[in-house]
Amino acid sequence: MGMGMLQSCGGHSDRIDIENMERVMNMDSLVRVYMRTNPEEALAYIDSMETADEVSKPVICYCRGVVYNTMMQKTTSELYFKKALEDDQLLRESPELYYKAHDYLASFLSNRGENAEALAVATQCYEVARQDDSPLGRQWTAILLHAMGYFQTQLGMKELAERNFSLSYMALSQMVERDSSNNNLITYARVSYNILDAYTSTEQYDEALKWVSSAEIAAAKLSANPQCLESDRVRFVGGVATQKAMVMAKLGMMDIADASYREAQEVGYFDTAYGILEQARFLRLTERWNELVEMIPKADSVAKEWNVPMSLYYMKEYMVPRFDAYLNSGMREKALEVAELMAESVDSVAAHELNHEMTEIEVIAKQKDMNTEAAMQETVEAFRWVKILCVVLMLVIVVVSGCAIYQWKNLKKKTENK
Repeated sequence: MGMGMLQSCGGHSDRIDIENMERVMNMDSLVRVYMRTNPEEALAYIDSMETADEVSKPVICYCRGVVYNTMMQKTTSELYFKKALEDDQLLRESPELYYKAHDYLASFLSNRGENAEALAVATQCYEVARQDDSPLGRQWTAILLHAMGYFQTQLGMKELAERNFSLSYMALSQMVERDSSNNNLITYARVSYNILDAYTSTEQYDEALKWVSSAEIAAAKLSANPQCLESDRVRFVGGVATQKAMVMAKLGMMDIADASYREAQEVGYFDTAYGILEQARFLRLTERWNELVEMIPKADSVAKEWNVPMSLYYMKEYMVPRFDAYLNSGMREKALEVAELMAESVDSVAAHELNHEMTEIEVIAKQKDMNTEAAMQETVEAFRWVKILCVVLMLVIVVVSGCAIYQWKNLKKKTENK
């Protein structure tokens, strides 16, 4: 992306067609109003705007991406966001939609476990936003810093993540003090919740504990705002309560954990996609195996909706919990089926990881400013060992578990034949 494009926003806002930008943002607002009642009407409205040639193709693609995301058609949504960002026209017309499109794409990637690719998308957009000295640019610089921190946490870059979380949270706290509009409160709540999730999802519960109070405050401020939508209240009050439940359960404070879990349940958080996965994490953490078994079809539907590929991430987040649930609830034949499926999937997992290996290495190296050939080689070797260990661990789980279940089945057959 050339410097000319970077200069087209922020301090050089005179180069932007203000009238066109207002038209674009009005369209975005109208699309979101239509979506609350009927997504099909939103698509019809977008079609009419395209026919009338009222806005550009990138804006049309962006709006369609938003609608298809709401309709849970993630693959179609992702394609439209990518089309919207094929060149820098969207940035020239509406920096806000440009930032949002990158935000959507990074989230899609992370939901599939492709955190290095998500980090690359967020970092690219951050480099644009930090040159935008408008209030919008400063806000998105903070948002993207927290997104980078989330992906860095998943990739083991702890120090970089901590720095980015602190900078982001500080900037957004100050923003809310100056302007406590509903949109700002949503951003504040989202960032606080995501920082918590970054740490619980990587089993860093002591670090997560440090953020529980801040996240609760942010969610409460949003919930108390008269303009807060019920869906946002559910998402953040329920999400923070679930995160708190996991932290407290891990620290042995089960009374607090159960109360937080019930709070999330009562607001309806477990009816959302993220809520389903976090409920499953809590049930596994607290060894409520029978309840976890009941969650398996719901979790599988989320994986399908998000197009999660057969990868180490899929094994860790979906297959291993499923195996644990069946085995520990006494459904050993079901557990054996999962173990066999994991064994059969090893080649597919290995192929997927090899395809993504160099992308992850390059992203991690850039994040750590490892530009020398020796440093890159060091990263490659370390990364390969991590991958090898992960594959070996999965195989050990499959083999040991499979053997145990086969022995149980054989013993059962011998007993029945007597």
